[in-house]
Amino acid sequence: MKPIQNRMTDLLGVEYPIIQAPMGWIARAQLASAVSNAGGLGIIETSSGQLDEVRAEIIKMRE
Repeated sequence: MKPIQNRMTDLLGVEYPIIQAPMGWIARAQLASAVSNAGGLGIIETSSGQLDEVRAEIIKMRE
């Protein structure tokens, strides 16, 4: 599939204008990484308030 190029994809640095919602406890590094690796914008959920867990997920996402 050919990447889409428009203002939104340029601004976000993604190939496809797909944004994965930060859905509760399911939006962790594994899901966000899969979306990002497929060319969309994966987002880690941060509303849990567990700062140490969020940091750990960010580290996993970067790996």
